Amino acid sequence: MVFKSITTIAKSIVKRNDATKRLVLRVYNQYQGRKAKKELYLRIKNIDFDEYIDTSNKPDLNVIILTVDCLRYLNLSFTGYQRETTPFMDSLKAKFRAVSAAPWTYPSVASILTGLYPHNHNAYIHSKIKNFDTLKAFKPIKKSVLTLPEILFAFGYEIYFGTAIDVASYPLKSRVVPKLYLGDTPAEELLNDLRKWISKRKNSFFAYLQLGDVHEPIVPPEKFRNYFGQVENIPNIERWDFRRPEEQKGKEFEKYRRNRMLLYDNTLRYVDYAIERLYAFLEDSGLLDSTILLITADHGEEFWEHAELEAENFYDPRGYYGVGHGHNVFNEIIEVPILFDGAIKKKGDFTENRVSSVDIMPTVLDLLGVSHSLTFDGQNVFEVKNKKRPLLSEAAGYGYEKKALIMGRYKLLYAPDDGVQWLFDLKKDPSEQHPIKDREVTSVFVDKLNKMLKEDEKRRLINALRKVRI
Repeated sequence: MVFKSITTIAKSIVKRNDATKRLVLRVYNQYQGRKAKKELYLRIKNIDFDEYIDTSNKPDLNVIILTVDCLRYLNLSFTGYQRETTPFMDSLKAKFRAVSAAPWTYPSVASILTGLYPHNHNAYIHSKIKNFDTLKAFKPIKKSVLTLPEILFAFGYEIYFGTAIDVASYPLKSRVVPKLYLGDTPAEELLNDLRKWISKRKNSFFAYLQLGDVHEPIVPPEKFRNYFGQVENIPNIERWDFRRPEEQKGKEFEKYRRNRMLLYDNTLRYVDYAIERLYAFLEDSGLLDSTILLITADHGEEFWEHAELEAENFYDPRGYYGVGHGHNVFNEIIEVPILFDGAIKKKGDFTENRVSSVDIMPTVLDLLGVSHSLTFDGQNVFEVKNKKRPLLSEAAGYGYEKKALIMGRYKLLYAPDDGVQWLFDLKKDPSEQHPIKDREVTSVFVDKLNKMLKEDEKRRLINALRKVRI
C-alpha cells in the first residue's frame, strides 16, 4: 500500500501561501470525508460485533485520547526535569511511565488503538531495509483486527479523529473519518475545533486528537517561543540540522543543540497550556466527571544522545544519526507518558515501573465496563501485577529492524542485521551509554524475545486455521 502525504502535496503546490494551503486542505478533507464514510460503513456493515463484544450493556462515559506527537517522557516536569514544562499535566490524577510499541507514528498509533504490538496488528513497513521517506512497503492493520473507535461506534458513540500529523491517519483507513490539519497548526486551533464538535454532541462520544506542535517544524505562538529563555535566530532551528556524524562537533553544533532543546521545551510548555484550556472546558461544561481523559504520545524524540553509538553500529539509508525518531529504540525515543484524568476512580503515579502503549485500549475498555472476547498484548494499567513483565518496542522506520525488550531494570536492544545484541542495566546505566555485549548474558534475553514472537506466530496461525475473519 502506497500513501501520499496531503500535507506535503499542499505545501508543494502553494508553498508560500498559508491561506491557500488551508483552503486546499479544507477541500481535500471534504472530498476524503465523503470517501472515508463510504469505506467505513462498508467495513462496519460486514462486522458481526456480537462475536467479539457484548453490545447489550452500553457504556455511557465519553473518551478523549490526546496524543502529543514526539513528546519525550523525560521532558515532563513531574519526572524531575530541569524546566517546569508541564505544570498542568503534572497535576493529573494518574501518571504512568510507558514504553511505546514503536518508535514512530504509523505503527505506534495502530498499537494505541488496537492494543497489539506491530507484529500482531501488521501496520508497519514490510521490508528488510526500511525508509519511511519513500512510503514503500507499508501494510495496513489486519482486517480481522478491531480498533477502539470501531468498537465504540458499534455502541452508538459519535467518533472524532483529528490529526496535525497526517501519517497518524494512514493505518486507520476505512476505520475512521479523519480530519487533517497542516503540520504547523497550533494545538489551540485543533483543540478549539474539538471543543466545538463536543458542544454539538447529543450522544456519548470518542475523540482521538494528535497534536503536532513538538514535531518538526516547531513553530510555537510568539508568546511561548522564548518562554524559558530566548531562542537564538539560527538557520533550520525549527526543523533538524547537524544530522550527519561529521557535522556533530564544534561550537556551532553545541549552540544549535542547546537552542533546539530550548525551543522544544518552550513549545511543550505551550502544549501543556493548550491542553489545560480543554480541561477547563470539560469542567465548565459539566463533562469532566463523565469523560475519560487520556494523554499520551506516539513516541519521543532524540536530541543527539546516542548519535555516536548509532553512527558506529547502525545503518541508516539517509546517513542521519542521533536526531528525531523512527531510527532506533533508545529510551528517549520510546519512553512516553500515559496520563489519566476525568471519570476514573483509581489514582496512580507510577514513574518507575513501566507500562506499555498497548495497554491503552484494554484499559479504556475496562474503565468503560465493556465485556469482550478480544485478545490484547496489553492489559489494564491499573491492574498490572507483574512489574517486570516484558515490554516490547519494534517496527523501525529507517534502516534494519530494531527491537527493544524491557524487563524491569534490564533492556535488550536487538538488531541482528546491524550485528547488535546489547543489554542495558537501566538502573546503573539509565542513559544507555554502556551496552553489555557478552553473548552469554544477552542470549538469555534474545531467547525470551524469540519465544514471545514464536508464541504470537503460533496464535496467529491458530486463528487463521479457525478462519476468524472480519
